[in-house]
Amino acid sequence: MKKKKKWIWISLLALVLILFGLQRYYVYVTQDQRKEEELAIQAAQKQLGITSYDELRKYIWGDKEGTDNIYWTLIGKNKDNQDVMVWVKFDANNQPATGANAVHSELLQNGMSEAQIRNRFSSEVPAGEIKRIMPGVVNGIYVWQVYYKDGTHNHYRFYRFSNGEQVDLVYTLPNS
Repeated sequence: MKKKKKWIWISLLALVLILFGLQRYYVYVTQDQRKEEELAIQAAQKQLGITSYDELRKYIWGDKEGTDNIYWTLIGKNKDNQDVMVWVKFDANNQPATGANAVHSELLQNGMSEAQIRNRFSSEVPAGEIKRIMPGVVNGIYVWQVYYKDGTHNHYRFYRFSNGEQVDLVYTLPNS
């Protein structure tokens, strides 16, 4: 009986060590992502006076020159307690960009909501199955990006954040 208890304790200790190792690995793997999130929040707070936030998302879209445009987007409250959408541009070194348009915000009440874009898309592409909707920037335009499946292909479609008009870009992804 003592031998059985010994093996139970050894097994429990091994399990705890494995779980601890997995948790440390997860922290290590996600540390860069968490650092970028922190920098995006700090930039929004510093430049726009954002007091609270939620729905923090990373957005990457390539441009015509072959470089990636990296933005962190968030919905938050400004110093006047108004709901705003914020786009924080990042450079190639994963640092917040500086200069004009590095941090941009628009009042949510002056733009289209995700639900409004969902409704508009559904009326335009009734057979489309939405996979994801997220705010982003394409060709310098602040947009809602709709990623969807229509039949056998996946597509990207973009709508202006300000008025919901479709940007003349629809990307069809090749079948995999």
